[in-house]
Amino acid sequence: MEPLRRLAGQVDDVVYRVERMLLLLSLSMMTVLVTLDVIQRSFSRQVGKTEGLLLSIFYTNPSAEQTAFVVDVLGPVLFAALAALFFVLATHSSRSIRAEREKRPLPGFGKSVGVGLALSLGAAVFVKALLFVFPSSVPGAQKFALGFMLWSGMLGASLATRTRRHIVLDPIKKKLDAATLKPFSLLGGLLTFAFCAFLAALGLKQLMEQFGEWASGDGIGVYDALPIPLWVVTLAIPVTFSVMALRFLGQGIHDFKWGPPKGGADAHGIDLEALEKEQLPLDGGAP
Repeated sequence: MEPLRRLAGQVDDVVYRVERMLLLLSLSMMTVLVTLDVIQRSFSRQVGKTEGLLLSIFYTNPSAEQTAFVVDVLGPVLFAALAALFFVLATHSSRSIRAEREKRPLPGFGKSVGVGLALSLGAAVFVKALLFVFPSSVPGAQKFALGFMLWSGMLGASLATRTRRHIVLDPIKKKLDAATLKPFSLLGGLLTFAFCAFLAALGLKQLMEQFGEWASGDGIGVYDALPIPLWVVTLAIPVTFSVMALRFLGQGIHDFKWGPPKGGADAHGIDLEALEKEQLPLDGGAP
Protein backbone atom coordinates (compact mmCIF):
# COMPACT_ATOMS: atom_id res chain seq x y z
CA MET A 1 0.00 0.00 0.00
CA GLU A 2 2.81 2.40 0.87
CA PRO A 3 4.65 2.02 -2.51
CA LEU A 4 1.35 2.66 -4.32
CA ARG A 5 0.81 5.76 -2.20
CA ARG A 6 4.24 7.12 -3.07
CA LEU A 7 3.75 6.40 -6.77
CA ALA A 8 0.39 8.17 -6.77
CA GLY A 9 1.98 11.14 -5.03
CA GLN A 10 4.78 11.33 -7.61
CA VAL A 11 2.32 11.19 -10.50
CA ASP A 12 0.17 13.86 -8.87
CA ASP A 13 3.23 16.08 -8.43
CA VAL A 14 3.97 15.86 -12.16
CA VAL A 15 0.34 16.62 -13.03
CA TYR A 16 0.42 19.54 -10.59
CA ARG A 17 3.46 21.08 -12.30
CA VAL A 18 1.86 20.69 -15.74
CA GLU A 19 -1.35 22.28 -14.48
CA ARG A 20 0.53 25.26 -13.10
CA MET A 21 2.31 25.84 -16.42
CA LEU A 22 -0.97 25.54 -18.33
CA LEU A 23 -2.64 27.94 -15.90
CA LEU A 24 0.13 30.49 -16.36
CA LEU A 25 -0.14 30.14 -20.13
CA SER A 26 -3.94 30.47 -20.07
CA LEU A 27 -3.91 33.56 -17.84
CA SER A 28 -1.18 35.19 -19.92
CA MET A 29 -2.94 34.57 -23.23
CA MET A 30 -6.28 35.72 -21.83
CA THR A 31 -4.70 38.93 -20.53
CA VAL A 32 -2.88 39.63 -23.80
CA LEU A 33 -5.95 39.02 -25.97
CA VAL A 34 -8.27 41.13 -23.84
CA THR A 35 -5.72 43.94 -23.62
CA LEU A 36 -5.11 44.01 -27.37
CA ASP A 37 -8.83 43.92 -28.10
CA VAL A 38 -9.59 46.78 -25.68
CA ILE A 39 -6.76 48.92 -27.07
CA GLN A 40 -7.82 48.27 -30.65
CA ARG A 41 -11.46 49.10 -29.97
CA SER A 42 -10.61 52.23 -27.99
CA PHE A 43 -8.27 53.77 -30.56
CA SER A 44 -10.14 52.74 -33.70
CA ARG A 45 -13.19 54.89 -32.96
CA GLN A 46 -13.88 57.65 -35.45
CA VAL A 47 -14.58 60.04 -32.57
CA GLY A 48 -12.66 59.21 -29.42
CA LYS A 49 -13.74 59.82 -25.84
CA THR A 50 -11.54 62.90 -25.53
CA GLU A 51 -12.88 64.45 -28.73
CA GLY A 52 -16.47 63.66 -27.76
CA LEU A 53 -15.99 65.28 -24.35
CA LEU A 54 -14.50 68.42 -25.91
CA LEU A 55 -17.35 68.70 -28.40
CA SER A 56 -19.94 68.37 -25.66
CA ILE A 57 -18.22 70.99 -23.47
CA PHE A 58 -17.38 73.73 -25.98
CA TYR A 59 -20.07 73.33 -28.63
CA THR A 60 -23.83 72.98 -28.50
CA ASN A 61 -24.30 72.30 -32.20
CA PRO A 62 -20.82 72.09 -33.76
CA SER A 63 -20.37 72.65 -37.47
CA ALA A 64 -18.48 70.29 -39.73
CA GLU A 65 -15.38 72.48 -39.56
CA GLN A 66 -15.50 72.67 -35.77
CA THR A 67 -15.96 68.93 -35.49
CA ALA A 68 -13.07 68.29 -37.85
CA PHE A 69 -10.82 70.67 -35.86
CA VAL A 70 -11.61 68.95 -32.55
CA VAL A 71 -11.36 65.41 -33.95
CA ASP A 72 -8.26 65.92 -36.08
CA VAL A 73 -6.27 68.52 -34.11
CA LEU A 74 -7.40 69.58 -30.65
CA GLY A 75 -8.47 66.18 -29.34
CA PRO A 76 -5.34 64.23 -30.41
CA VAL A 77 -3.00 66.98 -29.17
CA LEU A 78 -4.71 67.20 -25.78
CA PHE A 79 -4.81 63.40 -25.39
CA ALA A 80 -1.13 63.09 -26.30
CA ALA A 81 -0.18 65.80 -23.81
CA LEU A 82 -2.20 64.17 -20.99
CA ALA A 83 -0.80 60.73 -21.84
CA ALA A 84 2.77 62.06 -21.80
CA LEU A 85 2.13 63.75 -18.46
CA PHE A 86 0.74 60.51 -17.05
CA PHE A 87 3.78 58.53 -18.20
CA VAL A 88 6.17 61.11 -16.74
CA LEU A 89 4.44 61.22 -13.34
CA ALA A 90 4.10 57.42 -13.23
CA THR A 91 7.79 57.01 -14.10
CA HIS A 92 8.89 59.48 -11.44
CA SER A 93 6.66 57.83 -8.85
CA SER A 94 8.04 54.39 -9.70
CA ARG A 95 11.64 55.59 -9.53
CA SER A 96 10.99 57.36 -6.22
CA ILE A 97 9.44 54.25 -4.66
CA ARG A 98 12.34 52.12 -5.81
CA ALA A 99 14.87 54.60 -4.45
CA GLU A 100 13.05 54.71 -1.12
CA ARG A 101 13.06 50.91 -0.87
CA GLU A 102 16.76 50.77 -1.65
CA LYS A 103 17.42 53.70 0.73
CA ARG A 104 18.95 55.86 -2.00
CA PRO A 105 18.49 59.61 -2.60
CA LEU A 106 15.33 60.53 -4.45
CA PRO A 107 15.85 60.65 -8.24
CA GLY A 108 15.85 63.83 -10.23
CA PHE A 109 12.73 64.82 -12.13
CA GLY A 110 14.62 65.51 -15.36
CA LYS A 111 15.48 61.87 -16.03
CA SER A 112 11.90 60.89 -15.21
CA VAL A 113 10.70 63.31 -17.89
CA GLY A 114 13.00 61.75 -20.47
CA VAL A 115 12.05 58.18 -19.59
CA GLY A 116 8.35 59.04 -19.40
CA LEU A 117 8.36 60.74 -22.80
CA ALA A 118 10.22 57.78 -24.30
CA LEU A 119 7.64 55.39 -22.86
CA SER A 120 4.75 57.48 -24.16
CA LEU A 121 6.35 57.54 -27.61
CA GLY A 122 6.80 53.77 -27.48
CA ALA A 123 3.15 53.35 -26.48
CA ALA A 124 2.05 55.54 -29.40
CA VAL A 125 4.14 53.50 -31.84
CA PHE A 126 2.67 50.29 -30.41
CA VAL A 127 -0.91 51.56 -30.83
CA LYS A 128 -0.24 52.68 -34.41
CA ALA A 129 1.30 49.30 -35.24
CA LEU A 130 -1.64 47.48 -33.67
CA LEU A 131 -4.14 49.51 -35.68
CA PHE A 132 -2.11 48.90 -38.84
CA VAL A 133 -2.12 45.13 -38.32
CA PHE A 134 -5.72 44.98 -37.04
CA PRO A 135 -7.57 47.96 -38.55
CA SER A 136 -11.08 46.69 -37.77
CA SER A 137 -10.69 44.30 -34.80
CA VAL A 138 -8.48 41.60 -33.33
CA PRO A 139 -9.98 38.46 -34.94
CA GLY A 140 -11.48 36.07 -32.41
CA ALA A 141 -9.93 37.84 -29.42
CA GLN A 142 -13.02 37.70 -27.25
CA LYS A 143 -13.89 34.08 -28.05
CA PHE A 144 -10.33 32.87 -27.59
CA ALA A 145 -10.10 34.83 -24.33
CA LEU A 146 -13.25 33.10 -23.10
CA GLY A 147 -11.71 29.75 -24.00
CA PHE A 148 -8.57 30.55 -22.02
CA MET A 149 -10.76 31.79 -19.17
CA LEU A 150 -12.52 28.41 -19.06
CA TRP A 151 -9.18 26.62 -18.96
CA SER A 152 -7.97 29.00 -16.24
CA GLY A 153 -11.04 28.47 -14.09
CA MET A 154 -11.00 24.70 -14.42
CA LEU A 155 -7.26 24.44 -13.80
CA GLY A 156 -7.63 26.72 -10.77
CA ALA A 157 -10.33 24.45 -9.37
CA SER A 158 -8.11 21.41 -9.91
CA LEU A 159 -5.15 23.09 -8.23
CA ALA A 160 -7.37 24.06 -5.30
CA THR A 161 -8.33 20.41 -4.96
CA ARG A 162 -4.66 19.40 -5.03
CA THR A 163 -3.81 21.82 -2.19
CA ARG A 164 -7.04 21.05 -0.27
CA ARG A 165 -8.39 24.58 -0.58
CA HIS A 166 -11.85 23.52 -1.69
CA ILE A 167 -14.92 24.06 0.47
CA VAL A 168 -15.13 21.54 3.30
CA LEU A 169 -17.57 20.94 6.14
CA ASP A 170 -15.32 22.36 8.86
CA PRO A 171 -18.12 22.91 11.43
CA ILE A 172 -19.04 19.23 11.20
CA LYS A 173 -15.53 17.80 11.02
CA LYS A 174 -14.39 19.73 14.07
CA LYS A 175 -17.10 18.01 16.13
CA LEU A 176 -16.05 14.51 15.10
CA ASP A 177 -13.60 12.36 16.98
CA ALA A 178 -10.69 10.70 15.20
CA ALA A 179 -12.46 7.35 14.86
CA THR A 180 -15.54 8.91 13.25
CA LEU A 181 -13.62 11.41 11.14
CA LYS A 182 -11.89 8.73 9.08
CA PRO A 183 -15.03 7.06 7.62
CA PHE A 184 -16.64 10.49 7.27
CA SER A 185 -13.68 11.67 5.18
CA LEU A 186 -13.83 8.50 3.08
CA LEU A 187 -17.54 8.99 2.45
CA GLY A 188 -16.97 12.62 1.50
CA GLY A 189 -14.19 11.60 -0.88
CA LEU A 190 -16.38 8.98 -2.52
CA LEU A 191 -19.31 11.39 -2.96
CA THR A 192 -17.18 14.17 -4.45
CA PHE A 193 -15.43 11.60 -6.64
CA ALA A 194 -18.79 10.44 -7.99
CA PHE A 195 -19.99 14.01 -8.57
CA CYS A 196 -16.81 15.10 -10.39
CA ALA A 197 -16.78 11.87 -12.40
CA PHE A 198 -20.37 12.54 -13.47
CA LEU A 199 -19.47 16.04 -14.65
CA ALA A 200 -16.41 14.66 -16.41
CA ALA A 201 -18.61 12.15 -18.24
CA LEU A 202 -20.96 14.93 -19.37
CA GLY A 203 -17.99 16.97 -20.57
CA LEU A 204 -16.59 13.93 -22.38
CA LYS A 205 -19.91 13.44 -24.16
CA GLN A 206 -19.90 17.02 -25.42
CA LEU A 207 -16.23 16.68 -26.35
CA MET A 208 -16.90 13.60 -28.48
CA GLU A 209 -19.78 15.35 -30.27
CA GLN A 210 -17.62 18.36 -31.11
CA PHE A 211 -14.74 16.12 -32.14
CA GLY A 212 -17.06 14.19 -34.48
CA GLU A 213 -18.25 17.43 -36.11
CA TRP A 214 -14.68 18.64 -36.50
CA ALA A 215 -13.55 15.35 -38.06
CA SER A 216 -16.51 15.24 -40.47
CA GLY A 217 -15.11 17.83 -42.86
CA ASP A 218 -12.92 20.90 -43.35
CA GLY A 219 -14.11 24.13 -41.77
CA ILE A 220 -16.60 22.41 -39.46
CA GLY A 221 -16.43 22.69 -35.70
CA VAL A 222 -13.74 25.38 -35.72
CA TYR A 223 -13.54 29.03 -34.74
CA ASP A 224 -14.33 31.63 -37.38
CA ALA A 225 -11.13 33.61 -36.93
CA LEU A 226 -8.66 30.70 -36.93
CA PRO A 227 -9.07 27.01 -37.82
CA ILE A 228 -8.77 25.94 -34.18
CA PRO A 229 -11.19 23.16 -33.17
CA LEU A 230 -13.89 24.02 -30.65
CA TRP A 231 -13.19 20.79 -28.80
CA VAL A 232 -9.82 22.16 -27.66
CA VAL A 233 -11.68 24.42 -25.21
CA THR A 234 -14.24 21.79 -24.21
CA LEU A 235 -11.35 19.44 -23.42
CA ALA A 236 -10.79 21.42 -20.22
CA ILE A 237 -14.00 20.07 -18.65
CA PRO A 238 -13.44 16.29 -18.81
CA VAL A 239 -9.71 16.55 -18.16
CA THR A 240 -9.86 18.74 -15.05
CA PHE A 241 -12.95 17.10 -13.58
CA SER A 242 -11.33 13.68 -14.04
CA VAL A 243 -8.22 14.87 -12.23
CA MET A 244 -10.33 16.40 -9.47
CA ALA A 245 -12.33 13.19 -9.12
CA LEU A 246 -9.18 11.12 -8.66
CA ARG A 247 -7.75 13.62 -6.20
CA PHE A 248 -10.91 13.64 -4.09
CA LEU A 249 -10.90 9.86 -4.11
CA GLY A 250 -7.23 9.73 -3.17
CA GLN A 251 -7.72 12.24 -0.36
CA GLY A 252 -10.66 10.26 1.02
CA ILE A 253 -8.64 7.04 1.02
CA HIS A 254 -5.62 8.83 2.49
CA ASP A 255 -7.62 10.32 5.36
CA PHE A 256 -9.31 6.98 6.04
CA LYS A 257 -6.07 5.03 6.06
CA TRP A 258 -3.56 7.47 7.56
CA GLY A 259 -5.74 10.30 8.85
CA PRO A 260 -5.95 13.91 7.61
CA PRO A 261 -2.70 15.85 7.09
CA LYS A 262 -1.43 18.09 9.84
CA GLY A 263 -2.54 21.71 9.96
CA GLY A 264 -6.27 21.36 10.48
CA ALA A 265 -8.93 18.90 9.38
CA ASP A 266 -7.95 19.24 5.74
CA ALA A 267 -4.54 20.93 5.94
CA HIS A 268 -5.59 24.31 4.62
CA GLY A 269 -2.91 26.86 3.88
CA ILE A 270 -3.79 28.52 7.23
CA ASP A 271 -4.14 26.61 10.48
CA LEU A 272 -7.48 28.02 11.57
CA GLU A 273 -7.29 26.52 15.04
CA ALA A 274 -3.88 28.03 15.75
CA LEU A 275 -4.99 31.37 14.34
CA GLU A 276 -8.07 31.37 16.55
CA LYS A 277 -5.93 30.84 19.65
CA GLU A 278 -3.66 33.76 18.74
CA GLN A 279 -6.48 36.25 18.15
CA LEU A 280 -7.29 38.77 20.86
CA PRO A 281 -10.80 39.92 21.74
CA LEU A 282 -11.97 43.20 20.25
CA ASP A 283 -11.89 44.92 23.65
CA GLY A 284 -8.14 44.24 23.92
CA GLY A 285 -8.47 41.93 26.93
CA ALA A 286 -6.71 38.68 27.49
CA PRO A 287 -7.53 35.85 25.04
